[in-house]
Amino acid sequence: MARVTMADVALEAGVNKGTVSRALRGDRRISAETRGRVWKAAKKLGYELDAVASGLSSKRTGVIGVVLERMDAPWTGEFLSAVSGVLSRCKMELLLFEGGSASLAANVLRRVEGRKADGLIWFGAQARELGALEIPVVCIGPSACAGQFSVALERESVSARVRALAGRRPVRYRGGPAAVMEFLAELETEMGDGEPFVIWDGAKNPPDGERPDLLCGDERLARLLRASCLRVPVRELGVLAARVLTNAIRGSGVRPAVTLVKTTLVSTAGELILG
Repeated sequence: MARVTMADVALEAGVNKGTVSRALRGDRRISAETRGRVWKAAKKLGYELDAVASGLSSKRTGVIGVVLERMDAPWTGEFLSAVSGVLSRCKMELLLFEGGSASLAANVLRRVEGRKADGLIWFGAQARELGALEIPVVCIGPSACAGQFSVALERESVSARVRALAGRRPVRYRGGPAAVMEFLAELETEMGDGEPFVIWDGAKNPPDGERPDLLCGDERLARLLRASCLRVPVRELGVLAARVLTNAIRGSGVRPAVTLVKTTLVSTAGELILG
């Protein structure tokens, strides 16, 4: 007799494989009605019910995948240190991958699955392939798929403060490969009075002679150019992402679907304006 698979249970319950996996782990993001339907299907088909009921913790590897779109961003070391600190206290190991872009997602995720990672922190472009994973996923930034966790910057207060700084001036946003606050591009407008209020966000090759009014993330360069700076709270992002993920893997503790992190705005004089 052929072995019953998770795909068979998914077909019987009318859900996808990821939902079956989460339901059998007791993931609270899955509704009670859906969990009941999955358990009923698993029991009907004889899907190793005893093994599932005793918990899947014995099958854990203790490995957590961390995927970064870029390794050369100035905040990489601080972010990885924050994640690693949380994981080490939970006796888990960090496994680092580069290539969190949409075009490389499928290849990177195959490698993550090949290493039997218990969970994944994704710091890169949104990728639909993440929805096919059967492990908990925390995205830094908005999540592309339902059922995943998200740890992201709180946008509304930041955007409002930047609009206030710009006043009536037109806004010009210069993004680049290492951009971390792309949502500020929504403020861009040619309408207004006076010279443009220029924002640099990871800009690699800005026009010659252009000086920014605001930099995102690079406080050292901001001081040099006497511009205001939006700090990127990379340590907070890393700590919170790791905590949410480890709680999701264990099935206990606080694990909100969306966690928002506030940033701070530093003036040209080095004074804290928004925190």
